[in-house]
Amino acid sequence: MKIIPISLILLFFLSGADSATATEKISGQVINGLRILTEKEIKNGTLRLYRGDYVVFPTNKGKKTTLVIEDLKINHPFPPEKGEKKYVKFKKAGVYPFQYGSVHGTVEVIEFSEANYQPVTAEEAMNIIANITPLILDVRTPGEYRRDGYIKGSVLLPVQVIQREYVKLLDYRDKPVLIYCATGNRSTVAAKILIDNGFRNIYNMRYGIAEWKYRGFPVVKEK
Repeated sequence: MKIIPISLILLFFLSGADSATATEKISGQVINGLRILTEKEIKNGTLRLYRGDYVVFPTNKGKKTTLVIEDLKINHPFPPEKGEKKYVKFKKAGVYPFQYGSVHGTVEVIEFSEANYQPVTAEEAMNIIANITPLILDVRTPGEYRRDGYIKGSVLLPVQVIQREYVKLLDYRDKPVLIYCATGNRSTVAAKILIDNGFRNIYNMRYGIAEWKYRGFPVVKEK
């Protein structure tokens, strides 16, 4: 029997561990539905985010710095101008060059993937509702919920508060939960938050209520 030197075994093990860490590491931390990046992460020049993330870039003592990602048509100052959003949304997976002040780097945007998570189309969502009666969770704003209509039976819990109010949903931790928003970005963030807090059966309507309405499926509108 051929004996493999222990040094090679350790080298293989450590290389694998580093690779796994690099693969799994996502930049920043999600707070109240926003992914907050640090100055150190920006200076490193390599960012890794989930598609659907709402991302806040750091500022230095109030100094205004502009984020430029030409491939995504992003040109956004931090802190934002009055009336502008305090975050940028990453809607499309891929690898993109970015510039933030004097820092040049790349941002990799990936699809969220977990064993307890399944993206679905509007048609698939309709079948899930009909067959397994999940909790239907709307994570848009109250204004969108009233103005644009909602799926019958849905519970409103905006993504901005779900991180601190997910305890309201604990009865569904082991049951199916179908999440939707307008176009599938906020629902991805909400799904990640719930899974991180022990929810085990999450469906995300990948293109949001926009696809649901496009398919002609019914919505409820308050009078």
